[in-house]
Amino acid sequence: MVQTISQIENFNEEVEGSKKKEKSGCAGLGVGYTLISTAAFSLASTLLKKSAAKWHPFTVGVVTFPVATIFFIPFVIYGMITNPKSLKVGLIPWKENKTSLFFVGVRTFLSSVIPFVLVWSLQYISVGDMRTILAASVISVHFVGWAWLGEKCGVVPTLAAILALVGIGVLTRPPILIGKEAFDQNTLVGVSIAVLAMAMVTLIIVVVRWLQYVHQGVLNLSLYAWATLQSLVLALIFNTLEEFNTKGTTWEDIGAMVAIGVLWAIGNLCLVLALQIEEAGIVGLIRTSEVVFTFGWQWILLGVPPDWISMLGALLVVSGVVAVIARKLVQALPKTNEVRKSFNFLLK
Repeated sequence: MVQTISQIENFNEEVEGSKKKEKSGCAGLGVGYTLISTAAFSLASTLLKKSAAKWHPFTVGVVTFPVATIFFIPFVIYGMITNPKSLKVGLIPWKENKTSLFFVGVRTFLSSVIPFVLVWSLQYISVGDMRTILAASVISVHFVGWAWLGEKCGVVPTLAAILALVGIGVLTRPPILIGKEAFDQNTLVGVSIAVLAMAMVTLIIVVVRWLQYVHQGVLNLSLYAWATLQSLVLALIFNTLEEFNTKGTTWEDIGAMVAIGVLWAIGNLCLVLALQIEEAGIVGLIRTSEVVFTFGWQWILLGVPPDWISMLGALLVVSGVVAVIARKLVQALPKTNEVRKSFNFLLK
């Protein structure tokens, strides 16, 4: 038993060393993964908005979750062939990794429930507004990462988070900006549901960061395998599978559901990879760019162009993201580099 634990600790040291090399070799890799994840999730949300108008979320889940599950099977098989030991890190032996197993379960449960919560909120507010509220998780992630994971809470990331929050506030279209006396009741309900989803996203990001040494294939395969079983059971209980016969299913409908599953898989894959090499607070901040992606997809696919309020909010959000990206690039430069000395204020 002691020998097994020692082997896992040695492997953890090897993994940590390789990740440090990877991070130093490509300073923007974590940012790149996050941006890909953000683009995939925002596109999936836009397609989900179209599907939610016709299909029950349990029906959508019966198609999308199995697709995402299949997506991650090759990653686990590849890990079993090339480095079986990597699949056990943080999980085996079971008794010594109870905390990790608990948080894997927490992440799996929350991630499998969030799609249904998002569909619920889309019944009251637009996809752009919903993703805007989710982007506010940057603030909570930034400070929870500082409080729980011991991550640095610099001046620039904090100011960037505040700037992004102001942009998000503009995008919520408060009555004072649009000339109304009060918020619409449906909007308040939708916003409340989206805030619940935002809290869940915060927990997921911080938990995945804490589980950074657990193989991404194992994390994601367990998530979507559980989500598949959960959706199938719920669809059978509530008899939503009848929709395939009563609502005139087309290949376009199936294609959209399959695309959502693939996009969710890509989004989660890149999110886990990003959190394995980047701080949770930084990943959370970069994810605020999802607001911009969503308004773009909404314009292209739903024909809803952004107005001046959307443009202003997006500008503020992007400004915060650019500040963090610039900070990462400067941070990667040698301490004697003249450019780093000139932009040293970004590292505070």
